[in-house]
Amino acid sequence: MAESSLPALEEALDWVGFRLDEIGGSGTGRVEGVLVDARSARPTWLVVRTGRLGHRVAVPFDVAVGGVGRVWVPYPRDLIRSCAEIDPAAGIGPDQEATLCEHYGIPAGRRAQLAGPNGEKPSSVPAGSG
Repeated sequence: MAESSLPALEEALDWVGFRLDEIGGSGTGRVEGVLVDARSARPTWLVVRTGRLGHRVAVPFDVAVGGVGRVWVPYPRDLIRSCAEIDPAAGIGPDQEATLCEHYGIPAGRRAQLAGPNGEKPSSVPAGSG
């Protein structure tokens, strides 16, 4: 999906509370927040609460499609739920974000943006914290 056709941050924030459905149409969790690039403030990840115990994971934003009360992503439920848990309030550091990209099979795009000298600072932060 071209960057210019991505929904605006405001639209992504409207997705908070929506059900997240996986590629087969089954519910996988609820969108609890949006993480944005620490430099550009563009949405990068959706924070999704999965399962009964509230495991919070990051799901790539750029492949998500929102509708009435739902967000769809092209990943199977097992892949989403097997993602490492994140702390959405702390953001995601470059190493953790690279691991997430690998988990979801994200090619060079976002991964290349993480290659710069960013130290231990988060590369994606909660929307509105920048």
